[in-house]
Order: sequence, then C-alpha cells, then structure tokens
Amino acid sequence: MFKKLFCSAVIICSIHIQAQTLFTYGNKTVSKKEFLLAFDKNPNLEMSRRKALDEYKDLFINFKLKVQSAYDEKLNETALFKSESETFKKQIVESFINEEANIKTLLNEAFERSQKDINLSQIFIANGSDTVASRMAIFKAYQELLSGKNFLEVLKKFTTDSSQIQSEGNLGFITVFSLPYEIENIVYNLKKGQFSMPYKSAYGWHIFKNIQDRPAVGKRKIAQILLSYPPNFTTAEKESIDQKAKEVYSKVLAGEDFGKLAEAYSNDYSTANNNGFMGVVGLGKYNKDFEELIFSIKNQNDISPMFFTTYGIHIVKLIEKIPVATSMKDDAFIEDLRTHVVNNDRLALAKKNLVVKWKKLIGYRKAFYNDKEVWRYIDSSLKGKSVNTLFSLVNDSTLLFSFKNANVRLYEFIDYVKNVRFAGVDREDKDYATLMNMFEEMKSSEYYKNNLEEFNLNFKQQIKEFNDANLLFAAMDKFVWNKAAEDTVALKNYFEKNQSKYVWQPGVAAINITTNSLQDAEMLTKKITQSPENWREYVYHSNINAMADSARYEYEQLPNYNAETRYKIHTATRPVKSKSEEQYHFIYVTAIFNQSEPRTFAEARGMVINDYQQELEKKWLESLKKKYPVKWNEAVWKTIQ
Repeated sequence: MFKKLFCSAVIICSIHIQAQTLFTYGNKTVSKKEFLLAFDKNPNLEMSRRKALDEYKDLFINFKLKVQSAYDEKLNETALFKSESETFKKQIVESFINEEANIKTLLNEAFERSQKDINLSQIFIANGSDTVASRMAIFKAYQELLSGKNFLEVLKKFTTDSSQIQSEGNLGFITVFSLPYEIENIVYNLKKGQFSMPYKSAYGWHIFKNIQDRPAVGKRKIAQILLSYPPNFTTAEKESIDQKAKEVYSKVLAGEDFGKLAEAYSNDYSTANNNGFMGVVGLGKYNKDFEELIFSIKNQNDISPMFFTTYGIHIVKLIEKIPVATSMKDDAFIEDLRTHVVNNDRLALAKKNLVVKWKKLIGYRKAFYNDKEVWRYIDSSLKGKSVNTLFSLVNDSTLLFSFKNANVRLYEFIDYVKNVRFAGVDREDKDYATLMNMFEEMKSSEYYKNNLEEFNLNFKQQIKEFNDANLLFAAMDKFVWNKAAEDTVALKNYFEKNQSKYVWQPGVAAINITTNSLQDAEMLTKKITQSPENWREYVYHSNINAMADSARYEYEQLPNYNAETRYKIHTATRPVKSKSEEQYHFIYVTAIFNQSEPRTFAEARGMVINDYQQELEKKWLESLKKKYPVKWNEAVWKTIQ
C-alpha cells in the first residue's frame, strides 16, 4: 500500500513540475513544458546544455514579447497573415492524416512484400445478368477445391472463358502494387499451393491460388524494336514482315546500333525516336508472356530472341537490371515506395476506415427525415420539376446531418449527386442511399481536416509555431526593419551622432575575382592585368565560371588576407585556393589607402541601417518589458536540466 501511495505521489509531483509556470509577462504565462519544447527543437550542440539554456532564456522571453506585440497590433488579422496560415495548414494537413492512417506500417508492409514475387493463378467467374448464379457457381468451385479436387480441373468445369482455360488461369508473377490493395492482401497471405476464399470484385468472382514464391526479381530497363502486323493482315503481308524482322534481328546480332535500327524500322512510334527505350519495366505492366521474355534476358546489353505477339514481332534489348533494395536504408527505394503508398488505394482505404473514428470526434449526428421522401425530392429536383409545389415536408434546406459546429443540408447533397453524375464516374449507378454514405464520409473528412487543430495537439502546435514565426517577422518588419530603412532623416541623425564608428581602415580599392578552377583564375589574372577596364567582359561574357565585384575593401575584408602581403597598385595578386571550398580568389588592385579615414553617409549606409535597427529593437523591447513586466520563477528554472 505504501509503495502505491509513494509512486502516485512521485507521478503527481512530476506532472505538477511539468505544468508549473516558468515565467509570466503581463497576465500571460509560459510553462516549463512550452519553454523546453521550443528549446529542444533547435539545441545548440556546440556548448553544454546548461550554458545553451542560459543563453536561450533571454531569446525566448524576447520572442514571446515580440509576438504579443504583433497580436496587440492585430497583425494576425491581416489578409496576408490569414492567407499564409491557411496555405501552410493545407500543405501539412495530409501528412498528419497520413500519419494517423499509419503510413509507416503501410510502408513497412509494402517493403516486406516487395521482397517476394508470387506466381498467381485464378478461377474467375464474370458478373452476368444472373448474379445469384455467378455467386453459387464460385462457391461450388470453392467447395470442390476444399474437397481436394485439382485446381485446373475445377477451373475448366466452372469457367466459360476460353482464354482463361488456355492460360490455365495463370496470371504470371505479381509483386507489390501489381494488384488492387484488397486483392494484394489476399494474395500475400496465401502460402505456396494455397487458394483463397471467393472474392467479389467489380468484375465478378475470383478464387486466387499461390502457385509459386520466389525472391523478387526487381525491374528492368529495356528497349525494343517492334515490327507490327497491319490490321487484317494477309499471309503474304505476314511473311514479308517476318522476313524483315529476321533481317533486322541479324543486324542487331551483328552489332549494329540498336537505337538507330529502332529509329529506322520500329513501328512502336512512342519509342522509335528514343533509341527504342521503353523505360523501366516491373511485374504486372505487360502480359505474362512478354514479361517472361523480358525477365529471361540474363545480361546487360543482351538481346532477346524474336518474340511473336498479336501486335507483331518484338526484339528486346536489356539495358540494365534494377534489383530490389534489401534494406530500409536505401533512401531512393523507400521514397519510391512511399510515393506508391501515398498514391495507391491502400492509403485511401486506411483513411476510409478512419472516418468511423472521426465521426465520433466531430460530433456527427444524423437528422430525422423520411429517406424515401428525400430520394423522391432529389429525383424531382434533378428532372427540373417544381419541387416547392410537390413536397411539403422536404425542401432544399432540410437538415441531413450535423457536426459540432456545422449543419449539412439537402441542397449540398443534390449538388454532390449532380457532380458525380456529370463526372460520369462509376458512382453514377449507385442508389441514393449508397451515395449518401459516400457523401457523409466526404463531408466528415472535410470537417475533420478543417478542424484538425481541435483534435490533434501536434498539428495545433505546428500551426502555432508557424503563425508565431510569421507574427515575429511582421512585428520586426513594422517596428524595426522598415522603420530603419525608410526613415532617412533618422538614419542621418544617427550617423551624425555616431560618426566616429564609421571609419575606413587601411585597405585597397580592387576588382575581387572568384573562380572554380586555378586555370580560369590564372587566365583572368593575365587578361585583367593587361586590360583592367574590360574586366566585366572577361568575367561575364565568356565561358568562364566566375564571380567578380569592384569595391573598396579594408585589408581584413579581403579573402585569404595575410598581413605580410605587400599590395601594389595596378597589380594582381596570385590566385589562392579557398580553405573551405573548391574556389580560387585573387584581386586586381586599383588604389591603395594606407591611412584610416571617415566614411561618408553613403559609404556607411548599410552599417548605419544595421546599427540603427539594433537600437530600435533595444528600445522596442524596453517598452515591451514595461508594458508586460517579466517575472521569472527561479525555483522552476532550477528543475530544468
């Protein structure tokens, strides 16, 4: 009992410390948790944590004061702020939804499946006019398989599709993403020799069988020459094309350029002008026989045998074998997998399953209405009838369902039905009840995403961080940057009061050149020394990759400055390699200044603006600290490690 009480006390104490206020500014409070959350996002690894915390303390206080100033000025109500905030939300909301849909699990699953190819066969019974008969047939076939009958015998007994009988139901090898996700789930859960329960697709009924597993063969980069048969070709035409194919094939084997032969002879006009290049080919892209041909080619640059299909005669060249990555550390492969997962039906299905949870969170409530009356109203409305005179209990504003802070009415559903039918997608044949379910899912998803800050604290925090950063920028722009840059009178006054700060130290006027190679630097050195007035032409109007500027420099500002260097007027220094980059620097000296001398306002303007901005910021913060007195909780500060 004592242990339980002691543990409870420790937990409560820990929670209390985390929730304690670290400091206040005016009537605003900042917790220890908020401070650490901000600090730990950008830790300074070049110093001890204690020292970094001490340095961050004042920076964070100033940050909070400046952001509060932006709220005081209502900078969060500007059109620009609202637009940028909404744009950012839209940019990141899908990534949060993807996380909620467990994209990491889907990615790991896709990776595991990418390691194995499956030789797949099926018994398929297409949807007919009698759907009950189709269902009964597939389940009879399933029962016969369960009784131990041969798969091929059962296929021949129950299918009327001659092509299926001819191929023995074999679909060839498939891999991840070859099939719709629901079917892929069935197939990848079958062991070798095992068959599935009947599966209903949009096309009919299927029973799948895993004929064989093998380690994944990856993809192939290929090119082809296709000599195609014309429509309704005669025997003479076929013989002529077959003969031409043999001649082309002989030229390929003799070593003639494959790309040029493709351009000259191939009837695949989408690839002929690109050396016959067909791109990267994986399993499930072409028919089984053609894929078997492609993956049977053993070595890079090998040529396949001539291959006959209904299209004509194919001659295929293997350009490259692309193996499957065997590690999740292969960034390019994983990024490709991620792209497929995001754009594949598996993520959409995972999101669809989330809608049930979302409906509870967003307070979904179905309204009471007469379904049949509503369906009749929609029919009449879509047919252009005067619904106001025909219906007394239903109208465009009839409530269908609601969320916490939103109502969805009948006119919205009617617009949805119109759009679905106008788009001509497969939903147009669905009845109103099915379309209503889809509409509810869509509206629920929209509401959840639009109000994600209410349901996802991490999303809310990221939006807050973005908004605060934008407000900080807006406040600095208003009170410091623009003020310093635009108030010329104040700048000149500041310059005159602090003129002693703005002094030229000894240095040179020079053309400062940077190149990417020693050879270019030496060539420019020679040219500019001969004709310095043409330096812009030498740098910017030639094939040399170089940067240049002409200005006055203090010695300390010169690249690779050495105090022992003796500069001479109208002379170029020797090119010197940069210590940190593959670059070479030299200068051509046009004047030498051995004494210190005051800078003019024009010469010092950039420095004056910078210094004046710092003064404005200092005074601004002083005024903010008077407006919002800061009280620091030293006891809580000492608990931060």
